Amino acid sequence: MPVETITKAGRKRLRWTFERVINGQRYRKTKVFPAGTSQASADKIAAQWEAELYGLATGAIKRRVTIGECVVLHCKDCGGRWKDGDKRAQRLEKWQAYFEGDYTDDLHEWSKTFARVLSERGLEPASIRNVMAYIRAAIKYAYKVGMIDQDQTQRMVMPAVKNERHSYPKRKEMLEIARACSDRQARAAIRIAFYSGMRRGEILRAKPRKNGYLLEDTKNGERRLVPIHPRIAVLSRRIKFTITENKLGHEFAKARRKAGLEHVRFHDLRHAAASEMVNSGIDLYTVGQVLGHKTVVSTRRYSHLLSDKLAEAVGKIGRKTHTAK
Repeated sequence: MPVETITKAGRKRLRWTFERVINGQRYRKTKVFPAGTSQASADKIAAQWEAELYGLATGAIKRRVTIGECVVLHCKDCGGRWKDGDKRAQRLEKWQAYFEGDYTDDLHEWSKTFARVLSERGLEPASIRNVMAYIRAAIKYAYKVGMIDQDQTQRMVMPAVKNERHSYPKRKEMLEIARACSDRQARAAIRIAFYSGMRRGEILRAKPRKNGYLLEDTKNGERRLVPIHPRIAVLSRRIKFTITENKLGHEFAKARRKAGLEHVRFHDLRHAAASEMVNSGIDLYTVGQVLGHKTVVSTRRYSHLLSDKLAEAVGKIGRKTHTAK
């Protein structure tokens, strides 16, 4: 019989044991029922467990995969290639208890609960979204390698993040910060950022070519060529960057403080480049291509700068067109 009576801690308990060879593979599982479970209830539950095990063993029932299993597999197979591997591992380990036992076929409800729990523990929406993005990537990988049958990550409810800055330093402000900077490489990077729209890390690893700065590795994963503005052509030939991102950030912080422009961030210089292009009449699609945006969604943040042109366009509604005789 699969259900038998045993003595545990001096009390009689019911225990279910399953041991079979199915398709050449041995399966063994044992469970002890809670105290007070009747024989009839135990037999009924045991029959359900046995049917489920047979179904899983023969493939008639697909085993449910947990989010934790997907995360473990993803870290094991891909963790060595991640630039942020240590940070990702620490964050996932910290919140492991809230996802390791949940199933990948219930992502909608799980994601709502998970986001609420993290919010209650003081995390900002952006941080919650980052953790959930790590988990989403793990589930997508599990689907890619065949661990799960369906990719249901589109059902995850991700918290909305409204952290866009609308700070567009003018050329005068950029030059004031650059002149206040005592480090030659950092000073050059500040000017290049304003005249190219490149990110801090991109500036340091860009390879100057005759027709532009070549970026082999970008945020969106695509190769990019950024035209070299005449005002930084000399810098592109003379400056060979050896400074680190952290050192550049430190030097920039000192310079902006010295210039009395502490509100300006290095990344704002990228926004300034976009602003200069838009205000000069360049369309958003072209601006996005220069900045390396993969979709137009990222470039839409600059659409408000087109207000004058939009007003001009609306003003033409209903006007008669004159054709030459």
